[in-house]
Amino acid sequence: MPNRGGRAITTNVERQRLPTFTKAIYGLGDWGAASAATARNLFWLFFIVSVVGVDISLAGVAFIIGRFWDGINDPLVGILSDRFRSRWGRRRPFMLLGAVPFGVGFFLMFSPPPFEGDLAIALYYALVFILYDTAFTIVNAPYSALTAELTEDYDERASLAGWRMANAIFVSLLTAGLFKLLAENVFAGWFSGPEATRNGYAVAAAIWGLVIIVSPLLVVAFVREPERGLPKEEKRINLVQITKEVFANRPFRIGATVYLLAFTSVDIITSVFVWFLIYYMQLTPPFDSIVLATVLGVAFLSMPLTIRLMQRLGKSVTYIRMMISWAAVMTVISLLPPGNVPLTLAAAAIAGIGYGAANAIPWAIVADIIEEDEWRSGKRREGIYASYLVTFRKIATAFAVGVIVPQVLGATGFIEGATTFQPPAAVLALRIFMGVIPAALLILSIYAAARYPLDRAAHDELRRKLALRRARQQAEQPEMAK
Repeated sequence: MPNRGGRAITTNVERQRLPTFTKAIYGLGDWGAASAATARNLFWLFFIVSVVGVDISLAGVAFIIGRFWDGINDPLVGILSDRFRSRWGRRRPFMLLGAVPFGVGFFLMFSPPPFEGDLAIALYYALVFILYDTAFTIVNAPYSALTAELTEDYDERASLAGWRMANAIFVSLLTAGLFKLLAENVFAGWFSGPEATRNGYAVAAAIWGLVIIVSPLLVVAFVREPERGLPKEEKRINLVQITKEVFANRPFRIGATVYLLAFTSVDIITSVFVWFLIYYMQLTPPFDSIVLATVLGVAFLSMPLTIRLMQRLGKSVTYIRMMISWAAVMTVISLLPPGNVPLTLAAAAIAGIGYGAANAIPWAIVADIIEEDEWRSGKRREGIYASYLVTFRKIATAFAVGVIVPQVLGATGFIEGATTFQPPAAVLALRIFMGVIPAALLILSIYAAARYPLDRAAHDELRRKLALRRARQQAEQPEMAK
């Protein structure tokens, strides 16, 4: 195709294969965020209430303050990383800047407070949470944007998402099984007196904090962002205008819906899973932990299968088929007869495949909307899209897990601290949260995925059009300079 100067412009969209080493290091980059999020979600409120001794209502204030800050810092960091220019790229300088504060913030989250008094301690942990979460966002929002930035290839993005989520699930399994166990039963034994357990948690947090620091630094050291001729961004940040442009992107609206519904299902199931095993399935330790390990272990081991299916069938088709299966399995699990350990383990293994797919495929789906946005706006905004997705999940999790689940269980007479018995209404609610509600959310997400327009052919066509436009712009630059 000729341009105005008479020279032919040809474009050829080829598969952009990433080295396995790059994928492996990129996957390791999520160890910090995944382990920190797992420890925070499972153990932080327990630590400040049951170990430090803060009144639970004041501890909730610290949590709410942190969540409020969540909704502000994510989009801001995404916008700043999109606009940043350096010889190190747009994303890695942020990860380098945030790595050490991220690890230090996590350590302080699980360290004894330097104050006395419930109010002072609650305010202290609220400030620590803000430090921790700011550093978390500085690292994680640019890291998440790299899924779309490292390659424009449809299949390679599926592979990257798989590598990332396999690592995230594996380190979540380690953290869920070891963090509290080591803090209370190993490290606390190194100390004596009433502060022993607190100090045990501090030692565990220091070890995890080192992993949190090293994880993003590996990406900074060994992963190279591709060189692209990026357009100049406007100096003025208009968050309202940017938000309008983001939501004008139809594939993003649909992809974000799939992402939001899938991860809300994951978070609801995770929040009640242990209670369900104890109070309905009547499993006693260590069988409850074995079932949890089975789900996460199979999710990790099945990730190559999920990647292969995405590459063979496409992301939306793979998601639809695997979520139909997962919704059915979770419904069956909620109806299993109590006490049947072999049947529970078998169902947990099958559920693990769906759990892993629900974590990986939505990220792979939404990565492809970046080219749609570039075609419409002429900008590369991986950071802002990744940050909005993270914000959506935080808001949904805070509402579903922080409000809906506790309020419903409270209304059913759920007994806090009970070890073997719950009222029948509470047990029924746990079964509904395990089966009916996730299945309903997944069905809605399947409907959204069926309408997602960017399959492999549509995405390749987008890349061809973009390549042609980029080539034309590059050819015109020398002429404009004359």
